[in-house]
This record gives sequence, C-alpha cells and structure tokens, in this order.
Amino acid sequence: MIAVSNTSPLILLDKAGHLWILGKLFSKVAIPPFVDKEWLRPGGYVVPEWISVKGLSPEAELEAIKLYQDMDKGEAEAIALFRIMKADLLLLDDLKARRYAKSLGLPVAGTTGLLIAAKQKGIIQEIKPILDSLRRHKFYLSDEVFKKALIMANES
Repeated sequence: MIAVSNTSPLILLDKAGHLWILGKLFSKVAIPPFVDKEWLRPGGYVVPEWISVKGLSPEAELEAIKLYQDMDKGEAEAIALFRIMKADLLLLDDLKARRYAKSLGLPVAGTTGLLIAAKQKGIIQEIKPILDSLRRHKFYLSDEVFKKALIMANES
C-alpha cells in the first residue's frame, strides 16, 4: 500500500518517536518537494528508505498553484501528487485540506486515523500514550475526537 503525506503526520509521529508506524502501514510513503522542505530534520538525520520525495508533473504543479489560494503549499502539493500517483491513501491533518480532498472523492486519513489503523492491525498496543505525547507536541485534538479515537481503538 502506498501513501502520499503532507508534513504534519511526519513531524508529529517523528516527534513522538513513532514515525516507524508509517513504515509498517505502508510499503512506500511519497512526499512532494515542499513537504520535504517543510519537514525540517537536524543534520545527520537518516530518512527511512520507505519515504521518497516525488516531483510534481507540470500538470500537478499547476493544480497545486491553484490550490495555494485555499491551503498551505504542502497540503496543495500532497493533493496534487496523490492525484497523479494514484496512491492508496492521502495523509492530511488540516481540516480544510481534508474536506477539499474528500470533496474530490480522495481517500484521506489523519494522524489519529493512522494510529487507530495501527492498533487494529496489531502494530501498536495502545494509542492513548501516543495521542498524549502528540498533544504535548502541540497537536490539536479536541476532547471529543480524543474520546472517539479511544472508543474506535477499544481503549475506553
């Protein structure tokens, strides 16, 4: 299974020490050039082999430019890349970008959804400690969504 990711799932999971989960859920995670620039990594950081930077075709670049008016560049490029790659899942956390992608019929998941999927597949034991860690790293998650995620992961 192949995913295209925006920056936030990478940064959040990396800060929480759980980036490896993406490598267990997907054979490849493609990121567009702007996401690669946004995902600031300290010197000497080794990017996992299952993450690759994919350039945009001229058509995808035009689509991304049009989307810049409504969302951040990373999200716009991720949506445009997803559409040319025909990947399996688009990883976005921003609500506006998620709504737009869903309006196009694209399959979308956010960081919380990825954790639920990892739990359901037996990749991780619990999502609550990871969600707590993400919240400490300034990931906004309403109490309602937090509780709903725990219910979906059979942890409530």
